Amino acid sequence: MSFSLSLKRTLCSTIFLVFLLPALVSAQSNPRRFQYMGTSVFSIPTGFTRSAMSYINDSGHSAALFSQSLLSGFIEVSMLRHMNDAEKGKNVVNFKLKMIEEDTLIPSVVWGVSDVNTQLGSKVFYFAASKSVETFGVTLHAGLYKDPVSTDKKAFFAFEKMIFPLVTVGAERIDDVDSYGIKLSPYPGLSLEIGQREQKEEFYNLNYYRSY
Repeated sequence: MSFSLSLKRTLCSTIFLVFLLPALVSAQSNPRRFQYMGTSVFSIPTGFTRSAMSYINDSGHSAALFSQSLLSGFIEVSMLRHMNDAEKGKNVVNFKLKMIEEDTLIPSVVWGVSDVNTQLGSKVFYFAASKSVETFGVTLHAGLYKDPVSTDKKAFFAFEKMIFPLVTVGAERIDDVDSYGIKLSPYPGLSLEIGQREQKEEFYNLNYYRSY
C-alpha cells in the first residue's frame, strides 16, 4: 500500500513538472521579456508618456511599437508587434499611468504594466521615474519592476547626455543586461538610435514622436 502511494505521488509530481517546466523556462529564457514596455530610453520604459511610432531591429529581430498618449499625457497605451522570429505575430499591449508630473525639483513618475494581454508570459508591473537637468543636457531614469517568475523586485536605470544639439549618447541596465548607444535627431521628432546590448547584440531603432 505504501509503495503504491509513493508511486502515485511520484507520478503526480512528474506530470506537474512536465507541464510547469516549459512555462518557467520560457519565462526565464525569453531575452526580450523586459524590453520595449512603452516609450523608452533604448528599451526600458521611462517616466515620461508620449505618442510615438517606432521601428525596432535587434540583430535581425524586427518589431514595431505604436504608442499613444491620452488625456494630456496622463495615460500612455502602446502595442509592440513582433514581425519575425519565435514571437512573430504577437501583439504585446503595455500601459502607463502618470502619477507625478515633472517639476523643477521632482521627476516625472509613472506606474506601468507590460504585456497586459500576457502574450510573452505573466504581466510585468513597474514604477519608472525620469528627470531632465537641462543645465547639463542630462536626463536620468530609474525604476523598479516585479519579476513575474521569482516575484523579486528589481531595479533598472539609465541616463542620456546631449553632446551636440542633434546628438545624444545614453546607457541603460535592466535584468543584468547593459545597453549603450547614440541617438541622432536629423529632423524634429525623428530619432535614429544605434547601439549594442551586452557588447554582442546590435540594435537599430527608428522613432517618430508626435505632439498634439
